[in-house]
Amino acid sequence: MTKLLLIISVLAVLGLVACGSGTDPADTAGDGDAQQNGATGISMPEIDYWLEITDSIGVELGDSNLVFGQIVGAQFLPDGNVAIADMMKSVIGVFSTEGEFLSSVGRKGSGPGEYLMLSTFAITEDGGFMVPDAMGGKLNFYDSEYNFTEAMTGFFPTPPIMISPVHDGFVGLKPEFEQTEDEMQIGMGLYLWTDSSAHDIEYTRNMVLFDMNDLTSSVKTMVFFDTDQNSHIFTAPYSTEDYVITALSMDGEEVWQIIEDYPRAKKSDAEIEEERELLRSSMAATGTPPEMADHFQIEEYKVFIGGLAVDNNNRLWALSTIYDSPVFRVYDCATGDYLFTAALRTDETHENISVTVNKYGITGFEANSEDWPRVYIITPEDPALFQ
Repeated sequence: MTKLLLIISVLAVLGLVACGSGTDPADTAGDGDAQQNGATGISMPEIDYWLEITDSIGVELGDSNLVFGQIVGAQFLPDGNVAIADMMKSVIGVFSTEGEFLSSVGRKGSGPGEYLMLSTFAITEDGGFMVPDAMGGKLNFYDSEYNFTEAMTGFFPTPPIMISPVHDGFVGLKPEFEQTEDEMQIGMGLYLWTDSSAHDIEYTRNMVLFDMNDLTSSVKTMVFFDTDQNSHIFTAPYSTEDYVITALSMDGEEVWQIIEDYPRAKKSDAEIEEERELLRSSMAATGTPPEMADHFQIEEYKVFIGGLAVDNNNRLWALSTIYDSPVFRVYDCATGDYLFTAALRTDETHENISVTVNKYGITGFEANSEDWPRVYIITPEDPALFQ
C-alpha cells in the first residue's frame, strides 16, 4: 500500500504541473485582443496586463549545475534569487536571475536533510525551505542559510505532497486511504499542522473507491490551495465542470466564495499524449515503473482552475487552464472581488509553460520540454503591476 500511495503522490504532483501549463499555444504576441483558440475553440479573454519572458536559467550542455533533468518546481526567494527543484537529480539548486549557480539545498539519500523523492518544496518567510519526502516519510526543514535543521516524521501513510507555510505551522495536501473488509478508498485531505505530524484542523477530505485501472479518480480528489498574510486559506477543486474558489479562515470557517460560469474545454489528442509522456518520464525519474502511466486515464477536458497563488500585494492569482496560454484571473484576498486578468505572452518556441507566482516574483518552466529543461524569468510589461 505504501508503494501505491507513493505512485499516487507522484501522479498528483505531476497533475499539478500539467495543469499549470498551457498547451499548443496560439500566438499571443499580438496586441492583446481576444482571439480564437484553435485547440479548445474558446476565445482568449480581454487581457489587462501582459507578462513576458525576459530571461532563462539552464543550458543544454556545459556546467552540470545548469543542466537540469526533470524540473518540478521553481520559485523566487526573498533575496531575489531563484530556487529550482530537479526531481531527476534530487536536488534544489539556488541561482541568481543571471543564471549563476549559488548553492544547493539537500541531496538524495535517507539521512538527515536528505530525501528519496523530491517532488515539491515551499519557502518560509525567512527564506528557508520545507521539503516533503513522500518516499522517505518525512518533511525536511532548512534555514535561510540552507542548513538542515529538523525533520518531522510520523505521517501516515505519507507526508503532505504540497505545502504552504503559515504562522507557527503549515497547510498541506496529503494522500489518504481507508481500508475496510469490503473495499479500499483513496484520496486527498487538506489540513493544518503546527508542532507534530498529527494535524490540528481538517479543511477538506475527498475520498473515492480505489480502482487500479483508473488512478485518475484519485487525482480528482486534489484541491489547489494557497495561504495569505492574514491567515486565510484559498482552495479550488480539481474540476473540469465547475469554477469555484473558496476562502477559509484558519479555523476553517468560510469567508467568501467565487463561482463563475465558463464553457468546458476539451483537450486535443496531442495534448493528451504529451501528458502521458510527461507521466512516463517523471515516473522513470523517481524509479516508478513507467508502465504505471497506462493506468492513468488522462482527463479529456481541461481543469478550470490549475493553481492558486498569493502575490506581494495580497492578491489571489487563479490560473485559468481552459485557454491555450497561461491566463490568470486576479482577486482581492480580503474580499474576493475581481481585480484584473493577466496572461503570459507565448509563441511556438515557448510551449507548455507552467507559471509560478509568489510574493517575490514569477517563474516558469516546461515540464516536458522538446529542447532542454530550463527555468524562465517572467516579468510584467507594466512594472507598476507589482509595486
